[in-house]
Amino acid sequence: NDHPRHPYVLTLLQQLYVQLQDWPALCRLLPELRKHRVLPAGRLDELELLAWTAALEQVWQAQATQEDAQQALSQRWQTVPSKLRNEPLLVRAYADGLSRLGAQENAEEVLYAALKRQFDDRLVERYGRVRGREPARQLAQAEAWLKAHPDNAELLLALGRLSLRNEFWGKARDYLEASLRLDHRAETCAELARLLAQLGD
Repeated sequence: NDHPRHPYVLTLLQQLYVQLQDWPALCRLLPELRKHRVLPAGRLDELELLAWTAALEQVWQAQATQEDAQQALSQRWQTVPSKLRNEPLLVRAYADGLSRLGAQENAEEVLYAALKRQFDDRLVERYGRVRGREPARQLAQAEAWLKAHPDNAELLLALGRLSLRNEFWGKARDYLEASLRLDHRAETCAELARLLAQLGD
């Protein structure tokens, strides 16, 4: 259908797709919405992020086997517009999908590449959770970020978790306590409590 669509029709379609939660259809409609300035630019940017994040989350959940789900997820990731592939929300949705599908090592690579481009708390939090190919290298990489972000509670929590995975109990305790001093979060308390129970402290 090459005929230009009326802005009113585009608005209705946009509302319908959101209601139906048909995110792939909304993703396909977004360039037209932008071209006809159907919504303010800021609202369109929000909608675009929401739609692509949801489209990534939806695609692998709808598959019968893990293998199909992994394939569907990476195919959908390839269709994400390149300008959005550095968006932390989208990177996190992609990495979460990979993690849940048993591809933790791939998730670690995706998160690391994104964090190298742009440091972001949401991605650092995930980086501390995923199990990469080499836990020692993963810890060293995260420690390198500490120079630029010494007072980042999220990074310190991630470092605590990575130290635990490497069985550096003393280091884990130091990082978790430092994170707690900056931001008193329940999950940091829980990690520290587990560690102290393990150490019999």
